[in-house]
Amino acid sequence: METKENDKLLKNFFSEQKQEIDDNGFTKRVMRKLPESPNRDWIVWAFACIGILFSLVLGFNSGAIQNGLMFFEHIPIYYLLAGIFCFPLVGSIGYYFVQNQSY
Repeated sequence: METKENDKLLKNFFSEQKQEIDDNGFTKRVMRKLPESPNRDWIVWAFACIGILFSLVLGFNSGAIQNGLMFFEHIPIYYLLAGIFCFPLVGSIGYYFVQNQSY
């Protein structure tokens, strides 16, 4: 309880004592002189494709994919549809909690 009060006092103190400093375009000049960083987005896609291919090869060679498909053949279609339609609801609730961080 005491730490919350101290935090409020510190926040109020620093907000009252805040001073703005003019940079006279200093930030823009520095940003223009910085070198361009190369775009390395392709690395993520390359490793993602390699990982997917590796998983598929392992899945087909071990028979896990065939076993999974046989498992789904024995489940009634209504259960599968209900599970699929619940994904947006569960995802929305998860997104809400992550955004509000009230969990």
